[in-house]
Amino acid sequence: MNAVHLDQPTVADHRRSTQAVDDQVTLRPATPDDDPRILAWNEADVHFLAEMDPERLAYLKERAAAVEIIETDHGPSGFVITFTAGSDYDSPNYRWFAAREPEFHYVDRIVVDPASRGRGVAGKVYAVLAARHPHVPLLAEVNYAPPNPASLAFHSRSGFVEVGRLGTQTNGVVLFRRPPQVSVQGLV
Repeated sequence: MNAVHLDQPTVADHRRSTQAVDDQVTLRPATPDDDPRILAWNEADVHFLAEMDPERLAYLKERAAAVEIIETDHGPSGFVITFTAGSDYDSPNYRWFAAREPEFHYVDRIVVDPASRGRGVAGKVYAVLAARHPHVPLLAEVNYAPPNPASLAFHSRSGFVEVGRLGTQTNGVVLFRRPPQVSVQGLV
């Protein structure tokens, strides 16, 4: 995936989370110049994400609805990859949703740079996505093994409902659905 990838909170994370969340968040299409940064961000959180080398990134770009860079007041602060219904994407998580939902917007992964975590960035990204796609559910998956408790809690607080699980005790995900009518106000 995976949507919002936050490590276990640290003292520094707590300090950042108590700061005012005043960052403006915009999404812009990723360019080839962004590829090294995307790969580095993905690698930094690979324990919660599928591995991604340049060939896999090219594969994702060919099939995704969007591969975007998250821009904040501090510059590039992460990336998001999304898919819509009808993609020829090989992810078992995506295929699980595609077999059950006629229309949707699937958030394959949101990765926020560690320096920008705890500032509401991921919530603002979801708010942008929900505003772009108000009539379809947002879908995401989050690791339960290895555990990603911060992301699981974030999704639950943000109106996502668990609709399934895939995997094993050592490598598995919770599948989340957020109905289209859920207000984006709670995300930021």
